[in-house]
Amino acid sequence: MRITAVKMAVPPRMQTAGELASLIHRSEDWILQHTGVAFRRVAEDDVSPAQLAAVAARQTIEAAGTPDLILYAGALTQQLVPDTSAFVQRELGLDGVPSFTVNQTCLSFIAALQVANGLLRAGTYAKILICAGELATRGRSFNEPESAALLGDGAAAAMVEYSSESDSDLISSSLETWSEGIELCAVRAGNHPPPRPDMSHDALFCFHMLGPQLYRFVRPRLRRFLTHFLATAGSSIDHVQLVVPHQASGPGLRLLEQSGFSTERIVNIVGDYGNCVAASIPMALAVAVEEGRISRGDQVLLLGTAAGVSLGAALLRW
Repeated sequence: MRITAVKMAVPPRMQTAGELASLIHRSEDWILQHTGVAFRRVAEDDVSPAQLAAVAARQTIEAAGTPDLILYAGALTQQLVPDTSAFVQRELGLDGVPSFTVNQTCLSFIAALQVANGLLRAGTYAKILICAGELATRGRSFNEPESAALLGDGAAAAMVEYSSESDSDLISSSLETWSEGIELCAVRAGNHPPPRPDMSHDALFCFHMLGPQLYRFVRPRLRRFLTHFLATAGSSIDHVQLVVPHQASGPGLRLLEQSGFSTERIVNIVGDYGNCVAASIPMALAVAVEEGRISRGDQVLLLGTAAGVSLGAALLRW
């Protein structure tokens, strides 16, 4: 499997930590210290998740060609039925191209890579588009300052194709879920965004997160997970050229430094875009590619956490 193109897209409107501070009744310094997020993008009310995802997808298709399958790898649904992938397909004008959603919350991109890898190897499809458009700011509760200060809107898309070349492959991937942490991060309603505008501030439709508890829950498990994953993949921290993590938070990314990765090997965009849920990993990957930080043959580690609580990783030979 080979990623032949990856692109990102964000809404034009930028919201600074200073602008958000008065809404959550915290100072700008408090936001920067607790979340590390100086800026986030906020979509206009008439923009849908599928529309934002399609912006990134069009760029990807222009670079890598038309897919024969669309995987929507997002956490936040446009509506319950049909699933969001159908709306992306309509935006792209790809009538007849099959589509479905892979949802593993913030780890959806890693889960979608697993699915795509299996389908490509089986010969079922030859070129698969993976995309997500997350409008997380619509689920902010200003009564929960920490999560409200983290979230941003963004989208990304990647094209994956079968490759027989030895220098490109999905070396290994793994997911774990620890449901004892299920209450630590959640959107409790059955649909997001809410079906009616007058329900938009209902707490059930907002992100709920117990940040300190979640951090303490994840920290020891992530270290064990990472050690076991790299050993099973036949790799090590020293062999990984670049880490592309879920942009959970500034403190969350520092866990990677404590695990042994040097700062320059970690793609960190959380300060500029915030936590864009499932779009975070492919957005960070797109930034790394655009900045020339990845070369063919490099070992690239995608790594993150998600509600569930889940841990996930994918080791790519780029």
